[in-house]
Amino acid sequence: MFLGNGLVATNPFSFLILWHSKIMAKQDYIARYFNIITKLSRTPYCSYEDLYRTLENEFEIYALRDEDAFFSFSKRTFQRDIREIKNILGIDIVYSRANKGYFIEQNDFASELFLKTVEQINSFNALKVTHSLEDIIHLEKTPPSNSDFLPLIIQAIQKKRKINFDYKKFGENEVTKRTGSPLALKEYKNRWYLIVLEKGSQKVFGLERMQSLMISTDKIDSNIQFDYDEKFQHCFGVISPNAEKPSKIILEFNAKQAGYVKTLPLHSSQKILKEENGRTQIELTIYITTDFVAELLSLGSNVKVLKPQSLINQLKQKLQENMNQYN
Repeated sequence: MFLGNGLVATNPFSFLILWHSKIMAKQDYIARYFNIITKLSRTPYCSYEDLYRTLENEFEIYALRDEDAFFSFSKRTFQRDIREIKNILGIDIVYSRANKGYFIEQNDFASELFLKTVEQINSFNALKVTHSLEDIIHLEKTPPSNSDFLPLIIQAIQKKRKINFDYKKFGENEVTKRTGSPLALKEYKNRWYLIVLEKGSQKVFGLERMQSLMISTDKIDSNIQFDYDEKFQHCFGVISPNAEKPSKIILEFNAKQAGYVKTLPLHSSQKILKEENGRTQIELTIYITTDFVAELLSLGSNVKVLKPQSLINQLKQKLQENMNQYN
């Protein structure tokens, strides 16, 4: 999910951790900021009076959590909110005299993806407003690893500065010093990953493997071109081969697993080829990476790979290695 300014997240709830610690302590501010952004994303050129009515309605839900809370949204408060939203999220809210209303200046933030992200964040906040739901709804409590580096990385991306960081791969003892141009952030399975241009090649680094990070005084080359959708168009997970071509993959699922795959596709390229005798065949066009192989292994006997043979051979080898551990 693309959030603008090079930020990408598969789980939009994690976007909440980007807030400054001073703001984190003031949940009413957070709720108000997101309600303002949501309103202007849906309905640009809103007057102050329109925003006032929207926030007043939303406050009734927020008040369920705090009976002593009171609604206050003056024009002076709104101007302060505009400044804070720009400082924290980099979103410019400006007034159009021609249209007699406020709007979000960046087109990225008016996109459907951004609006969906904001709505999901607001849904998350709505679930938290009353203690009566605590025994009914249980949300993920483990934050992505090493999220402390996120504010620095975001600042570097927005200011177009290079970064210096120490990196240690899992299973290795050596710590390497890296320098590169940060391009985008991506979250996958509760882990943050940073896409960096290093020595002419786009690489992906896990934040939990970073041991230090500093913003450099060196600026990113203005000629660098990065298209997130193009880079990850055929990817499953975070691994994006730089040279390989994607493969046509045909999978066959049993009736039970097919229901899950139909409602939550494995990839955007997924299409159903055939359904008969309780079996469903689908086709994907993706890279065959360790992420994808691990996903297939996790599905066990619920899935069978029909093509290509190279993927079938990989799975056989992995399954044999697993069996050998128990001999």
